[in-house]
Amino acid sequence: MSWAAHQFEIYAVQSHLPKKMRGKVSFWAIFLGDFTPDFLSKFWVYGFTINGTRYGSEIPHQWHRGFPGMGFTHTLFFGAILTLLIWSWKKNRAFTIGYLLGYAAHALTDINDSVGVLLLFPFLFLNFSSETWAYAATIDGGKYLDAAAYYSSLGLVMDVFWLVVVLFSWRVLTREHWRTQVVPADARIWAWFGRWLPERGLLALYRATFFYGLCRMISWSAWTRLFADPEKYGEFGVTSRGFPMDLSWTGPYWLEARSLPHVNPWLAYPAALTLLVLLYVVIIKLWEPMGRKQDEHRAANASVEQPTEV
Repeated sequence: MSWAAHQFEIYAVQSHLPKKMRGKVSFWAIFLGDFTPDFLSKFWVYGFTINGTRYGSEIPHQWHRGFPGMGFTHTLFFGAILTLLIWSWKKNRAFTIGYLLGYAAHALTDINDSVGVLLLFPFLFLNFSSETWAYAATIDGGKYLDAAAYYSSLGLVMDVFWLVVVLFSWRVLTREHWRTQVVPADARIWAWFGRWLPERGLLALYRATFFYGLCRMISWSAWTRLFADPEKYGEFGVTSRGFPMDLSWTGPYWLEARSLPHVNPWLAYPAALTLLVLLYVVIIKLWEPMGRKQDEHRAANASVEQPTEV
């Protein structure tokens, strides 16, 4: 799984929209779409304890990414179903397209850990994984071991990569971009927040996810390197304070990587890139027809709401 990368990729998507979609795709929908897969599945991965009784999955990685399990939540198939439901509800092109883009960003980037995702579900019940770093969510280790493994491996590089993508597109964080490219697509939402917040507060709200991701990356990295007690989370042969860094493929070496039945790892990136291109083509093709349908829907609603003269 990815950590701060999921926060950074929201801004990366926002800053790399096709030209004709700039200022017309909902930032909040991208955020919600990227948030949905883990919101639907991850609460049971780490579990929780009440009065000494643990509630949670017995096989966390199977629950999170497998089938049977909630692995379907990390698939473009399920994301497309949710997107269609959103479209049928409001006929809002900005929100529908934004949600699909955010959902796809999350699902496709999660191919990198050793468990991967059911990329071609429901047509193929095998995971696609590049095995770049070890998936480490376990019953005993919880989120702490998961974080330690991620930030001791190429997972940290993943976070840094997406951070660099955003920083190279730094204008996405500026007031001007927010005013001209973000607010117009979500005018009602920003106006609602504006009832309680001044403009600088709204801008801080827009930037909050980025700075949350940045602080998350820095704090977990520092904890992993400097403060964590490895013996508290299992037998790893590590006796010093802090977990060792290991940037080898499928690292860190001190942890047994979890996995599920999957295709050849060499197929993971080609398959993900192919789906990304197909998604891009579909969105481009549907953009104008969805706009016309949205206008028709609004016109129909306006005529219904128009009072009838007696």
